[in-house]
Amino acid sequence: MNFGARIRAARERLGATREELANQLHLQYHTFSKYELSAREPDFETLVQIANALHVSTDYLLGCTEEQARLKQKGFDADAEILLLKYQTLSEDAKERIQNQVAFEYAQQQAQNRKQRK
Repeated sequence: MNFGARIRAARERLGATREELANQLHLQYHTFSKYELSAREPDFETLVQIANALHVSTDYLLGCTEEQARLKQKGFDADAEILLLKYQTLSEDAKERIQNQVAFEYAQQQAQNRKQRK
């Protein structure tokens, strides 16, 4: 897989459009599009920004490793990784609602586990 294909795969894994990512990186759409099509290469600073936005290493984008996400190194499975990456893009209010829901679900699960052990 070449540089552009790796950018595209990582972007699609996040569920982001080219336009969304270009805006996030403060790049013009056609510039980012050329990166994805391997018609142009970014400078080092932009490469790092792209890797950070996609939550992958620069080594992955450059083809030095097949490891896509830094989270895999920490033991997260693919579903957890995608949830965490999407969570990072949410507003503070949305994050708080999700944290409350997770706390509720966790408490429910713990209560059910205690009940089953009795």
